[in-house]
Amino acid sequence: SLLPKMPRSPYIHKLRQYLGSTSFIYPGARILVENDQHQFLAIDRLDTGRIGLPAGGIEEGETIEACIRREVREETGLTLQSVQVIGISSNPALESVEYPNGDQVQYFTIEFYANAWSGTFRVQTPEEVRRPRFVPWERQNELPPNERSIFASLTYFRENGSLRLR
Repeated sequence: SLLPKMPRSPYIHKLRQYLGSTSFIYPGARILVENDQHQFLAIDRLDTGRIGLPAGGIEEGETIEACIRREVREETGLTLQSVQVIGISSNPALESVEYPNGDQVQYFTIEFYANAWSGTFRVQTPEEVRRPRFVPWERQNELPPNERSIFASLTYFRENGSLRLR
């Protein structure tokens, strides 16, 4: 399947006990991390075999910034030095997903950007990520459409100094 698996965090598990497979709006975060060689941080996903961006859903008791920092640390081993919000993606046409098991979700995603970090690559979620790496900017076309749109958000943010809302 080309669809990723629905995350099975304790929070999602608790919600699914009440909701079953019914769609709900799930706040999350996605990040575009850029290095000095104009490459972006990608993860090789185990579930789809494709590249993706570090991303994930917020957990109970967590801020959205803590969420993206945790996701990057778990999926890549890197610790972000600073993050910048560049957009909000809430378009149901882009952010609605039905997973192979029938679970449905509509993501409400805060898009972040970073270009400073510490640490070295070390995957803490081997059930999700095969390996993190920086890839050429041109490989953004290989990302799913909802993830790919963060590049337009970065361009919009740089040109207008404000968030791209969609």
